[in-house]
Amino acid sequence: MTSPNPSPAVPVRTEARLPSLVFRGLELLILAIVLTLAWKSWSAWPMVPLADPDTWGYLNPALSWLSGTGFVQAGGRDWLYPAFVALFLKTTGSFTGIVAWQKCIGLLSGVLMAITWRCWVSMLPFHRGIRFAISLLGAMPIFMQLVNPQSVLYQMSLRPESLLPCFVYAQLACAMGYCRFRWHTPKPLPSLLLGAAALVFAYACFLLKPSWYLATVTTSLSVGIGLFGSALSWRIRLLTPVTGIAAALLILALPARMFFVRDGASVTLLPLALFCVHAPLIDESFTAKLAHLPDSAPEKPRLQHLDDVLKGELAIAADHYRPYDHLRINPDYLLDSRKLNTAIPEYAGATPQQIKAFCFGSFASAVLHDPGAYTRKVFLQFHWFLWPDAKTFFKDRSDITGEYRLSAESLTAHQPTGLRADWQTTRQHYQEDLAALAKASPPLAEHPKLTELARGVTRWALPLECLFLLALLAVHVWPPLCNLRSTGWAAFFLFLAPLGNAFGVCIVHALDIYRYRITYGGYWLFVLTAMTAFIFAVAGQALYRTAGKIVPQRS
Repeated sequence: MTSPNPSPAVPVRTEARLPSLVFRGLELLILAIVLTLAWKSWSAWPMVPLADPDTWGYLNPALSWLSGTGFVQAGGRDWLYPAFVALFLKTTGSFTGIVAWQKCIGLLSGVLMAITWRCWVSMLPFHRGIRFAISLLGAMPIFMQLVNPQSVLYQMSLRPESLLPCFVYAQLACAMGYCRFRWHTPKPLPSLLLGAAALVFAYACFLLKPSWYLATVTTSLSVGIGLFGSALSWRIRLLTPVTGIAAALLILALPARMFFVRDGASVTLLPLALFCVHAPLIDESFTAKLAHLPDSAPEKPRLQHLDDVLKGELAIAADHYRPYDHLRINPDYLLDSRKLNTAIPEYAGATPQQIKAFCFGSFASAVLHDPGAYTRKVFLQFHWFLWPDAKTFFKDRSDITGEYRLSAESLTAHQPTGLRADWQTTRQHYQEDLAALAKASPPLAEHPKLTELARGVTRWALPLECLFLLALLAVHVWPPLCNLRSTGWAAFFLFLAPLGNAFGVCIVHALDIYRYRITYGGYWLFVLTAMTAFIFAVAGQALYRTAGKIVPQRS
């Protein structure tokens, strides 16, 4: 298509571009309003970060690094979030500065949500006025995620969930850009850069939150699928994942090997958690194994002792420690059980590698012994995703005094050694601030309308997913809708983020733990909004085509 002559076309282009600039300005204004309201909502929270029993695994490496004793791992937690905590402390010199940094990153996550949404909307083959209306629809999930008190609680905490939304939406924005420049309007260089960046951010999400492991794979599928097809040269298609993997290794894997001093818990954390979550299945496997072992087998009395300990601890975990809804036990009790943590090394060996091999082997044997029971466990946990509760999307909190009380208790339980005097003083001031807030914290505003909206979303989540899949099928089987295929697949790739995270947790752990559900709840709400827009886009275009009309194409 040739360009018009420049001179006579200048006024025409200016008039044509003016509405586009107005639309962009209005979109930026709406985003600014949403971010301002979010910041106002956050201002009610004290500028003191929350802590919990896992916090020391992130705080100790940062403080030890700043004190000059090395970047030493604690509790098996990976290096990326502790490195950010060290950066926050180094640049501000106080724990209040951590909250200030994480608030700014929270605002950045809102901007990245808007970029992700706008990039997806730009692939809709409609007039810019319709795309503008759909762009405004995206303000709803962005606002709900930013002001959700439970999400804000994590943002104000010394936990990787405070940074995860920023990295996830950075990856999804890159993935949407890749879909646009790989299939919708193919361009080699943007496709390569955005596809590679999506892989880097995917690996960063995994380092921040290991439970994101399956979502790391599913959200990277677009780059893998992009290897096939002929819209771009094979060199660009191949160079994209190669560049992304190389950059991820260089930026995120190499520093850990060079500077991070790992502890034994990094080897045993996941295997022990896997063992404890699936302890009822493993107990049945042990019982079956004992029944087949001859009395003369030297292993039998040792295994019998371990099984007796496991049965006793399972009974306590089921009856006395608030068992999880579907698991019917509390695996956290088992994970902290002194009896079990003594019996396992006595049977398997005391080295981290021996414990890891035993736990993984016991889990595999239990799955092979009764694959049906394991499958039931996975799908009972996946029930939380198929039929979510309102708290998954939005949960009000009116009083955070209890959270600060828990924070003070959690921090008091760990007394670090070897810290430099100034950082020891900084930590002491932080502990004093927590103790003061544990006595009385300011109340938080409630959002009854947003809570009611979240309840409505729970009723429509599964029907919307089914309608979306039918709409995606329709754009492939009916040629008049083919111009919506790239938009539909882009929305599907967005869906793979919460879906992959939820199913990944079901495989190795349990969605009974609310923390895992709220982790993907905001992304899921974002995707459900995109699904709704896509369903109406397909229905609207189908009606126009059926009526013999033409939907205005993007100029």
